[in-house]
Amino acid sequence: MLSRIAEALYWMGRYLERADDTARLLDVYVHRMVVQVNDERVGASLLAAMGLDPSELARIDDAADGPIDLWQATELLAYDADNPSSVVGSLRLARENARGLREILATEVWESLNRTYHELDNHVRAARTLGPHLLFQWVRDRVALVGGLIDTVLLHDDGWRFLTLGRCLERVDMTARLLGAVPASADASRWSGVLVSCGANDAFLRTYGGEIDQARALSILLLDPDFPRSVNYALAQAEACLEQVDGATSTSGRRQAQPRVSAAAREVGRMRSELAYTDPTALAADLHGTVMRLQAACAYASELVTQRYFQRASFIEWNVDRPA
Repeated sequence: MLSRIAEALYWMGRYLERADDTARLLDVYVHRMVVQVNDERVGASLLAAMGLDPSELARIDDAADGPIDLWQATELLAYDADNPSSVVGSLRLARENARGLREILATEVWESLNRTYHELDNHVRAARTLGPHLLFQWVRDRVALVGGLIDTVLLHDDGWRFLTLGRCLERVDMTARLLGAVPASADASRWSGVLVSCGANDAFLRTYGGEIDQARALSILLLDPDFPRSVNYALAQAEACLEQVDGATSTSGRRQAQPRVSAAAREVGRMRSELAYTDPTALAADLHGTVMRLQAACAYASELVTQRYFQRASFIEWNVDRPA
């Protein structure tokens, strides 16, 4: 597969997942914390969760000076088309990457994503009038539709694996960012909001019932091998994609006699193994350290993937010897 195509598929997957996760996060912040709408700690914690500096607001709001409220943070993270971490910006970049993949993507996938892009402005205008919840719900529905088509109509070859790899690494990174913004003193209500934003509330209720605490929430979000949005599940799928791309595992699932495992696959596997055998109580005791290690490992794995699969050939310059 061409490096250009693999890279575009990888980033298409990352931006789709980023749009979905950001919409989920904002939906919870806007509707569960509306009573604190003018509290600067809410806006600042939201920007911190996304890894953005408050100075970014000056680019879209000249009057932004002083404490950051929830609506200012929402403006930057939901509507700003020039911000690759925003909902609108992520969808725009996902479509831009997909536009160069028409020969690889199934027609249904492209048409669904392209329609989402062209309908986006209308939903943004409606959200500014009626409230952002309608936009967030629409984005989640559209990304779920595109994701379902990706899994059901695309050939599960190396192209699908790079796309899935991007989605999985982004999901791990976004979950880690969200957990990093949760204060140590968070009560059951705050952890309930975290579960909802990660789409894990129903899975938690089926597993543990109604009593929410930190250790149980972390068990679902980080360790559960059967919950598709857990970090453990995403890492396992990312590791499988890398092994198959590297040729370490055949398409039938059998491991080859002499596997060729890349550094990226080893890093993802190390991260998954370290997490899978950690007690939830220990994770809760060192949540900040766990989050920092997950984010660092995701960034390093992404860098290794880029170096191995997306590196372009160096520019060749021809020198002509001129006669003296």
